[in-house]
Amino acid sequence: MEKRQTTRSPRVLMLLSSNCFDPDPRVYAEARALVEHGYRVLILAWDRDRKRPVKETIDGIDVERIYLRSTHGRGPTQAFYLLVVLAVFICKGLFREFDVVHAHDFDALPAGLVLAGLRRKPLVYDSHEEYASMVHGNIPVWMERFIRSVESWMLRFVDLLITVGEKLRADFERRGARRTVVVGNWKKLEEYRSDEETRLRVRAELSVPREALLIGYIANLGAERHVPELLEVVAERPNIHAVIGGDGQVAEHVREQARLHPNIHFLGFVNHKRIARYTIAADVIYYGFDVKHPNAQFSAPNKLFEALATGRPVISAEFGEIGRIIRENDCGILLKDFTKQNISRALDLCLEPGRLEHWKQRAGEIGETEYNWARAEEYLIKAYEGILQNGASEFSTASAEAKRVPIP
Repeated sequence: MEKRQTTRSPRVLMLLSSNCFDPDPRVYAEARALVEHGYRVLILAWDRDRKRPVKETIDGIDVERIYLRSTHGRGPTQAFYLLVVLAVFICKGLFREFDVVHAHDFDALPAGLVLAGLRRKPLVYDSHEEYASMVHGNIPVWMERFIRSVESWMLRFVDLLITVGEKLRADFERRGARRTVVVGNWKKLEEYRSDEETRLRVRAELSVPREALLIGYIANLGAERHVPELLEVVAERPNIHAVIGGDGQVAEHVREQARLHPNIHFLGFVNHKRIARYTIAADVIYYGFDVKHPNAQFSAPNKLFEALATGRPVISAEFGEIGRIIRENDCGILLKDFTKQNISRALDLCLEPGRLEHWKQRAGEIGETEYNWARAEEYLIKAYEGILQNGASEFSTASAEAKRVPIP
């Protein structure tokens, strides 16, 4: 895609309160794409752990962090900390030059709305997931309903809504979003392209035999991800290996299982730039989730698109967009549920002659033709050009193309 040429670089102010940008893979991909196309991007991020520098530049992306100690999963009391962060976002934003304010997720939207209104600039709302459903279980039901109601009201002031998949976009449009575009969590093919040298080198580092079946999962290690069930199966089958990375509620359990079983390999937290090499080394990617969780219906996770970019099949279940993509493209296995018995049967299928290679081929084909960052980047840049030029024709091109992406 041709890079934009301008005498003055448009300035984008991104607001991120869900994490400190260490960096967040989706936010990084979008910010990097904008920088590569001639935009200047400043991210204001909440660092509740004070673990990153107050200011730094990452691949041309300027980052400024707000230090306010808190914890993740605090529940309703987090609202008080968030209000302080939003006030700081607004105060800092008023002293910055920007042409667009880009709020990532609902917890940054109120500050984006105020800044866009006071400065009369376009407001981009980037919804990574259905926020009220995502916090289900951590806050009272009445608060979930309140968040959804306030979000629906705020949608009328949003100039461009970006989201991760067609199911979530359809939900936002039903609630009143006017201008929408899908920018999926798709990956750069050149960063995830499979090669034998990387595969063998990483397996050697992990002490995984060259021809052993290797299952990969590097993501959040919450209890809802059903990783312990996977490890129970792998522990009983020494000819199958699992490589697990991430942090969360069951991380210590994974660490203990890795200590007890030589075919379980625990990496701890993995920088997003190193995820590709482990995906390449794996034969199949696992993605568990609580299918009864309200957010499951919209699920279009990074793990799926990392696998497709690398040409790796996925073991998951029939929920959200991940289930539809696997089913319609025959690029993996859909479990009825994440029981030990079902996972064991899935691994048996992976060992049957020809099956795994067929699924790998199908995954690689749709990663190459449909679900890749080149397409997502094109939709993002065209949508941005549309709101900056304040014309419907430019935006409608990006919107129409995004609707043709086969994610109903």
